[in-house]
Amino acid sequence: MGVVDLYADAWAGIRNGYETGRLAHAYVIVGSPRGNALQFAESFLKLLFCESAQKPCNECVACRQVESHKHVDTLWIEPQSKSRQILADDVRGLIRRMTQTSFEGGWKAGVVLCADCMNNNSENALLKTLEEPPKNTILLLVTDSPQGLLPTIISRCQKIVLSEGQADAMDQVWHAPLMGILHELPPTGGLGAARLASQLKALFDVVKAGIADAVEGELDRADEALDESKLKDILDARINARLKEVQADVFRVMLDWHRDVLMLASGVGSDELIYRDRLSVLAEQAKRHTQATALQAMQVIEDMARRLERNIPDLQIFDEAFRKLVVRKKP
Repeated sequence: MGVVDLYADAWAGIRNGYETGRLAHAYVIVGSPRGNALQFAESFLKLLFCESAQKPCNECVACRQVESHKHVDTLWIEPQSKSRQILADDVRGLIRRMTQTSFEGGWKAGVVLCADCMNNNSENALLKTLEEPPKNTILLLVTDSPQGLLPTIISRCQKIVLSEGQADAMDQVWHAPLMGILHELPPTGGLGAARLASQLKALFDVVKAGIADAVEGELDRADEALDESKLKDILDARINARLKEVQADVFRVMLDWHRDVLMLASGVGSDELIYRDRLSVLAEQAKRHTQATALQAMQVIEDMARRLERNIPDLQIFDEAFRKLVVRKKP
């Protein structure tokens, strides 16, 4: 049984996107960079480059080149052996290649293995390309630690989870409350903005408490033998890493929601929506927006995610962001 059989639902989404011309320009594939996620990435590329009618055939020259990581229109990068980092120069080289003409006149692809090993400069260089992706390009970020990526990178990618991360168990904790917050947008004034900010802060507090309980329950004897200060540092690091993963997922949902509002405010049909099952709520919110204010709302969400990386109180960040989302009347 191949990897596409094991992850049939995820593969069906990729194949449907390919056949309908609606592939995203970038994907985060969560799983083993040397196992299932790597194999899934290879199958994805074979689908793009396969020369046979039934794709991927796994037998043609292009499929074999993809499997050996030697296809002329694909560039692979991974951490350098000494630093265990993906350097900015490597990312810039990948970006240059993806902006050049395809050798075979079709797709161009870039794969970043162990993408969480990018340093800050690498991530910032990649972020610029994600904001304005070249035509006919696919970027695959392969990682088993998506919490190590900037939330702004996660938000610009389609996420495919093959191996469930620890934070995914918290989905049932935050998803319904977040939908409740989104249903109340945009705030009608300062008090409404403050109330929604408090709800989002409370949501993350509940998530963090649940993660802390889970992390403490996973301590092994070696951990428990450490002195108190070292054990606290380890617990804090593990909790914060998982919390960042949940935060990235929350902001991705918020961006997807505001994307739908933008689509409706721009006159695009409901078939293009992510949350089609919430059309009535989205349509009411879109009535209060112009295309410009809906786009501005997306930028506010992205900025909120960025500011969480800084040493600013969460509630202050959320309060200031929700105040910017206030739309008193449609211009």
